[in-house]
Amino acid sequence: MTSWNNRNKQKYVRWLAVFLAFAIALPFAVVLLSSPEDEDSQRQEDSSLYEESPPSVQEVVSDSSEVSPTALPFTIEQEPQNRAPVIGIDGPECFSSLFEDNLIPISISVSDEDDTSVTLDLAAQIGDEVLDLTEYIVEGTYLIVPGTSTASLPIPDEIGSYLLLIAHATDSDGASSETALVIPNRCPSTE
Repeated sequence: MTSWNNRNKQKYVRWLAVFLAFAIALPFAVVLLSSPEDEDSQRQEDSSLYEESPPSVQEVVSDSSEVSPTALPFTIEQEPQNRAPVIGIDGPECFSSLFEDNLIPISISVSDEDDTSVTLDLAAQIGDEVLDLTEYIVEGTYLIVPGTSTASLPIPDEIGSYLLLIAHATDSDGASSETALVIPNRCPSTE
């Protein structure tokens, strides 16, 4: 009798295990085996439940005829975009032994529509080397604009066939511009 009960219990546990396995696996199988077309049709049905045409502008305006605009207690002003200074550099057309004290005279002119002053710097590029020549600006690096500043530069020893001068002007808001001047080493002959 005991073996009979044990066998029945074992059969009962097996059937229960099979039933639980199917009960757990069945929802996963339904999801995996459902076709994308079923999902699309379900989505269309769901979206049709929520679709209502939005009210037109005229409907909104006619409904809000009782509401009047309210003035803000402050004024919104937009700052104009900062413009960079306009810079120009002028110097001799070529090197000459006629330079006073063997110094090259340079003038740097700057204007700026939206600032009153700029900071200047000056450099020379000789090959790959850049020489800072800012210290040779006669009036200093600070310039009230519009204005012109001058520089007297010594002729560098190794200039090659030309001297490339580069000047920068930076306004108080950080906008910067640059200009360049090329001075040939030899003056054309005037025969």
